[in-house]
Amino acid sequence: MLLLTSILALPAVALAAGKANTFEIVGDTGVSAQQMFLGTANKVYIVDKVQNNSLRINNHPAWATEYDIEANTVRALDIKTNSFCAGGSFLGNGSWLDVGGNQAVEENGVANTDPTLNLSSTTPSGDYQDTDGGRDLRLITPCDDDSCSWTDDMDGMPANRWYPSLETLSDGSIIIIGGELWGGFVNSVSGMQSVPTYEFFPTRGAPVNSSFLEDTQPANLYPLTWLLPSGQLFMQASWSATLLDLDTNGETRLPNITHAQRTYPASAATAMLPLTPSNNYTATLLFCGGMDPVRDDWNQNKWEVIKTPTSSSCVSIDPTSDNPTWTDESDLPENRGMGSFIILPNDLLFLSNGVGHGSAGYGFNLNWTAGQGFAEDPVLRPAYYNHSAPAGQRWDTNLPNSTIPRLYHSSSVLLPDGSVFIAGSSPSADVITKENNGSYPFFTEYRAERFYPSYYDAGRPVPTGLPTSISYGGNSFDISLPASSLNDTGIDNVAVKLIRSGFSTHAYNMGMRSIELNHTYTENSDGSAVLHVSQLPPNANLYVPGPALLFVVVNGIPSIGEMVTVGNGKIENQTLSAATVLPASTSSKAGSSASAGTSATKSGGATVVGVHGAVMAAALVFCGALALAA
Repeated sequence: MLLLTSILALPAVALAAGKANTFEIVGDTGVSAQQMFLGTANKVYIVDKVQNNSLRINNHPAWATEYDIEANTVRALDIKTNSFCAGGSFLGNGSWLDVGGNQAVEENGVANTDPTLNLSSTTPSGDYQDTDGGRDLRLITPCDDDSCSWTDDMDGMPANRWYPSLETLSDGSIIIIGGELWGGFVNSVSGMQSVPTYEFFPTRGAPVNSSFLEDTQPANLYPLTWLLPSGQLFMQASWSATLLDLDTNGETRLPNITHAQRTYPASAATAMLPLTPSNNYTATLLFCGGMDPVRDDWNQNKWEVIKTPTSSSCVSIDPTSDNPTWTDESDLPENRGMGSFIILPNDLLFLSNGVGHGSAGYGFNLNWTAGQGFAEDPVLRPAYYNHSAPAGQRWDTNLPNSTIPRLYHSSSVLLPDGSVFIAGSSPSADVITKENNGSYPFFTEYRAERFYPSYYDAGRPVPTGLPTSISYGGNSFDISLPASSLNDTGIDNVAVKLIRSGFSTHAYNMGMRSIELNHTYTENSDGSAVLHVSQLPPNANLYVPGPALLFVVVNGIPSIGEMVTVGNGKIENQTLSAATVLPASTSSKAGSSASAGTSATKSGGATVVGVHGAVMAAALVFCGALALAA
């Protein structure tokens, strides 16, 4: 049994000397970043598949590292099993879980044929000293003192899972969904290796069968999954979508997604749009890019996948509406598969990585691949997406190109300073570099980049009084802002955000979510202000327990994010308390909208004055009462 511990205290963060709207190559990740997450304010954790990385640990190649953001250095971490195409997420106690993988391999990705190795052996074998990762549950509690390491429970699941999706739930546990038994391009019906079930960590017993997963082969690996405010799960795979009721295990099919497939290997960029009081915390899901496959069976022996263009289409859905339907959104500026969205503190979505032709995956003995890879035509130009802008004006591409192709096995996460950390790209079975194959089209990539968004070099707000934990309902808290942080922009242009960018792999950030906390304010005559901030609404499905970054955003410019614990730091049903009614907004500053002493509740960038503020506060209390009664 693996030990579950609470997350450690975290240090403050300093701004890098970055220039707004630019990329910077900052370091070497040691292993290729197939999987990645922010573990502390200064540490990013990276997991690769087993391959011949030059960084070594315990007399074998490393396939995991801890990246120091400030020093741009790495520490090798030991993992016992092949973590190739695992899934991951955070737990309510601050630990992170990395699940599943593939067979043990030798050089060039060839399966290790040791007859004892893949029978739950705990003894590594072969050149790379790995063992089968299919049933492995790997845990780490992030740290800043080099004391933490991955632990492996090699028989942690009853069946192998390769390409599983993970989603953290309202009690801080995790649901583990789908996958297949061993390596293969897609989950083909003829392969008879599908794992059409879901289970939980910590375990709740035997896996549960899912007809949705049974029906969506072959393109149902890494099924795109989000926990909804109702407590149901939304899942999308192949052309299909469904709602899963975790209390009854019942499934309710939704209309098919339009224009393109979005799951691996089409691999669209996806995100839940920011949840705010002004949109009533509505869970709108956005899907951009992917591919309309020539063959729904994805048979790479009958279809030259690399010649098919990726999609430029974007669609959204509100699965909680009375009649969920797919809505066409503004198209991407160019075709893109394997793109990666990151939610920024100013509510824009940053898009990077990806390709114009082909899909995720690689293979051998095919005459149409780019090296071994199934994709080419890397898209180097990033973009911002602003969902609040008018249709046709939502994309901003007035940005410089990256200089590094990011294809299959790339990832990205948000850092506390509001920059985006981008790494990975490894479209081959083993490490290929200029040194061992100079003519190869796309090398194994170790260079890490940071993208500095438009706000990066602006003067940052400097709030004080930030909490270390956030609860579900309960007493509000106060944050102070000096006049210099407001810069005469007006107190109405302030927002308080919780953001986590989740576990990034295969163009999918599992658990990524942003939510705005409601607040009112007291504005002082000297231009300083005190924000009176609500805790989260008393519904843990909206924003599940675990680590998150807390930002104060003034006129679109965020403070340095503080790592906080959402919930009580335990894996258990969270305490839900009634929401506190915030005091009315007041101002002693001449010309303020609240200077007359009327109430003004801050909600999603808009100020609701007078009776509307009282209605908003009452609505939050009413929602809390509903959640407590549920």
